[in-house]
Amino acid sequence: MEASHGTSSKTKRVGKFMNIKDLINLLIQISNTKYNIMKEIYEITKMQKVEIEKNNADSLLKYIEKKQEKIEEVNELDKKFYSIYIKIKEDLGITNIENIDIQKYPEIKELKNTVENILNITREIDEIDKINNSKVKEEFDKVKEELNKVKNDKKNLRNNMKAYRGYNTKYNHAQGVFVDYKK
Repeated sequence: MEASHGTSSKTKRVGKFMNIKDLINLLIQISNTKYNIMKEIYEITKMQKVEIEKNNADSLLKYIEKKQEKIEEVNELDKKFYSIYIKIKEDLGITNIENIDIQKYPEIKELKNTVENILNITREIDEIDKINNSKVKEEFDKVKEELNKVKNDKKNLRNNMKAYRGYNTKYNHAQGVFVDYKK
């Protein structure tokens, strides 16, 4: 009897070296790394809130830069995740990862849990960010109002200076000259 040259769906090869289970495990690793970075972003976001409350713009800017670096790391992980996710969907002939058989691929359950954790912490970050953005906008509006006051004060000062110069010309010492024609 001839040996089968086909591979089962459990060990189906993707690319040259990885089977579906390996790819799912890689997605889990990427997701765990992303979750850890998201926890860092969460902590940074909380620190931003503290710095906003203290009106410490310098520290706030440092946290914003730090957060941006972490977001860029997450974006890179998302690109890797997506390319592997697409390979898995194509190789299994499915349209959604929800369609993967958990009996064949029990690793999917861990992946789903990790993704759910990522979504939860993302919601928490979003809530704090909304508060932070609102406070920053509030402070910005106050500064804008103060700048408008300064601008108006400067305009008033300029007008006052023009009036002062008008009264303080080289003929300001001259008395009015009246000719009395009745005399």
